[in-house]
Amino acid sequence: MSYDTEEQQVEKLKEWWSENGTPLIIGAVIGLAGFAGWKYWTEKEVAHQAAASDLYMKVTEVLKSEDKTGLAESAKAVKSQYPKTSYAILSSFQLAKLAVDANELSKAAAELTWIIDNHPDNELTPVAKIRLARIFIQQDKAADALPLVKVDKESGYSALASLVEGDALLALDKKDQALAAYKIAMADVDMVAKHPSLQFKIDQLSASEGISIASSSITSEKEDSNKATETPAEEKAVAEKNSEETAIKEKPASEEQSTEENK
Repeated sequence: MSYDTEEQQVEKLKEWWSENGTPLIIGAVIGLAGFAGWKYWTEKEVAHQAAASDLYMKVTEVLKSEDKTGLAESAKAVKSQYPKTSYAILSSFQLAKLAVDANELSKAAAELTWIIDNHPDNELTPVAKIRLARIFIQQDKAADALPLVKVDKESGYSALASLVEGDALLALDKKDQALAAYKIAMADVDMVAKHPSLQFKIDQLSASEGISIASSSITSEKEDSNKATETPAEEKAVAEKNSEETAIKEKPASEEQSTEENK
């Protein structure tokens, strides 16, 4: 068994370092730079969110007062300075509510559309879609509301979406489909508690459907009854009338044939 001398070990270390030293240094530099960059980005993001939170606090403070102008200005400031944050979404909801209270439905629709377009994957976006659908129904645009209420069942807003879908279908006079949508919403216990009018809508549509079916049945029975009560004389008269009408239709054809033969 041979042992390398100290000088030989130093030479081998030098050779190994000459082959691997540079990549190790580059890797270490890249790793440290990446860590520093990640740390800087994280700190900057935290500071960004904190600043947005502080500014949104002004919105919540103004909410306690009757200063609607101040509320609008504060909410717009959050949206313009921090548009990618959740605080911008909350501010847009506040602006939409102000617009609805002022009966400015187009402005409210614009705010909700901004949320949908700029934050499509946010957990609050389904709420914006449902509220926009309600505005469309009020604007007699029920057909435009229907695509907005197709939300994911896992979102937690599917029952509310079904309720609004029923309202849109009812506005389009699609009563059977509206009733089906209301019944889906009715399966959610919380929805029944929050919207007691839901049961009334279902009862009204169910009663209307029953009246329609009963009316159709009565009409059919009357027609069958009329046919059953016809006397033989009446049946004969109808048969003779039909025979005369057939003869009149066939007469011109017979006359044309006779004329051709005479020629």
